[in-house]
Amino acid sequence: MSTEHTIKHTQLYKKIPTLLTLGNSLCGFTAILLALQAYEKILTKNSNDHFEIISHNANTTIMPYVFAACAWVIIGAMIFDALDGWSARKLNATSLHGIEMDSLADMVTFGVAPAVLVYIYAHVTVFLGFAEVKDLGFIRQDRLFWLAGAMYMGCAALRLALYNAMEMESKFNPKEGVAKETGFRGIPTPGAASAVCSIVIMGTTEANLPEWLMTFFLPIYTAFLGLLMISPIPYPHMAKWLVSPVNRARKIIILLLIIVVGTAEVIRYGSGPKMTAAALINLYVLSGPIMLILSKIKGHKITEDEDLISA
Repeated sequence: MSTEHTIKHTQLYKKIPTLLTLGNSLCGFTAILLALQAYEKILTKNSNDHFEIISHNANTTIMPYVFAACAWVIIGAMIFDALDGWSARKLNATSLHGIEMDSLADMVTFGVAPAVLVYIYAHVTVFLGFAEVKDLGFIRQDRLFWLAGAMYMGCAALRLALYNAMEMESKFNPKEGVAKETGFRGIPTPGAASAVCSIVIMGTTEANLPEWLMTFFLPIYTAFLGLLMISPIPYPHMAKWLVSPVNRARKIIILLLIIVVGTAEVIRYGSGPKMTAAALINLYVLSGPIMLILSKIKGHKITEDEDLISA
């Protein structure tokens, strides 16, 4: 093979991370469209421009699966998000352009899409289940839903912008170690998005979740996740934690216990271990604040090192 062909193939390979990043952003775009379909499938406007229910059984037979599809697409985008960084390192294709692309894609998929999902799910659930209290004057519930989604999205933007600045600083000043000193804090955007999605997917299980979980708890929890993204609370890198040789026997026991619980759920309900996965994801989310509180009580400082997640 000639040198020219080798150069062309190398340039082609280096486009793979960019294509994977585009796949991530397309998943986010698709998730938003799927969430918007809830209005088409469940509600319609009458001649007075007011919403009417298309199906009175929509709350239990249609809506959970419409939003679960949206959540699964967001979770699927995490595969693209993991692969684009991995392929960029393997192909030596890291660049400032790639960093910008990755953050823009993450903003769409893990910043905007979950916020839209929570707003529409809560709004439609209120209309179907609590129509008599859906209007509280100026402080209407839909405005509170908007506020929760806006807080989540804004915090995601702040986090990703900070991460971009840190990455650029570390590239221009590699000896300064800026990323190590100022980063690796707060829950990552994919982690926050997966927490939102896990609760939404729970709506398709046999758990018979109450409606207030989506109209009250989920918006508040979403806003809380936004604050965690920009908080200084350290979170462990689960992949590094798993492969680390420290406390390996304990980790094996924990993994076996998770497998047993997940298998029991599959046998009991005949579907995937959705509740087990949701419990694990949200336990990870809460582990940061819990460890921080315990460290304050005990007077210990949480170590911030390379094994903590960044964006």
